[in-house]
Amino acid sequence: MFYPESNGFYFVIGNNLNSKIKKSLILSSTNFEISKDNAMLVINENPQVVYYMITDYYFGEKSTGEVCKTAVIHKNAIIGKNVQIDSYAVLGNCVIGNNTIIKSHSVITDNSCIGQNVIIEPHCTVGATGTAWAMGGDGVKIKQPQLGGVIVKDNCFLGANSTIVRGSLNEKTTIGENTIIAPGARIGHGTQIGKSVHFANNVVTGGNSKINDFCFVGSSVTFRPKVEVHPFTVVGAGAVVVKNTSKENSLLIGVPAKETTSKNNLTGVPSYKRK
Repeated sequence: MFYPESNGFYFVIGNNLNSKIKKSLILSSTNFEISKDNAMLVINENPQVVYYMITDYYFGEKSTGEVCKTAVIHKNAIIGKNVQIDSYAVLGNCVIGNNTIIKSHSVITDNSCIGQNVIIEPHCTVGATGTAWAMGGDGVKIKQPQLGGVIVKDNCFLGANSTIVRGSLNEKTTIGENTIIAPGARIGHGTQIGKSVHFANNVVTGGNSKINDFCFVGSSVTFRPKVEVHPFTVVGAGAVVVKNTSKENSLLIGVPAKETTSKNNLTGVPSYKRK
């Protein structure tokens, strides 16, 4: 309720309701007294989740199945059912799963495999060339060819202006299912991102880094190449991660990032249910 107004639909966690809200439907885990102008539905567990489910059902983005005439698609690309490809997108020899949305000016290069129900926002590049190199004896940089690929698994979201670098040689950069990457990310070659990971804006990973399942990474975090973090790690905004974590459920903060034990229910961080 950052900008509350009347005739709205809200969820409330706790028992404080803005007095300006009138004639609205409210989801709450607490049965507290409200104005007679409002209606309240009491949710036993998590009103926020129910709220998101309802709004996604009615307003969530779904593929139109339309392919714009200005899109450029390789003749050998494998395109699934009901795929939306918007204006000036460029697709190489790749695989695109069912119900995926590829928005305008995005580029999907050869040897990329995109799963089902993926949303790729405008100006993304999946399969960009990285810059691994070694110094030759004469002081000239010798670049390693980037011959690998990219795998983006089902139900992922790639925010606008994100770049996913393909793997070196035979490796593949991989993004696990249900992962959300906010705008401006730069994912280095061979990076392995687990399932249900969240990257906030402008996260950068060095090559061959590994971010395991259910991690939450704040805005403008940078990971050193080859670093690995355990599942359920939370990385605070602006941190620079230069070494591996020692255990699950850690909190990393600072430059360079220092490891501490994560508290439950950190502000702005969703609570994951462990199976």
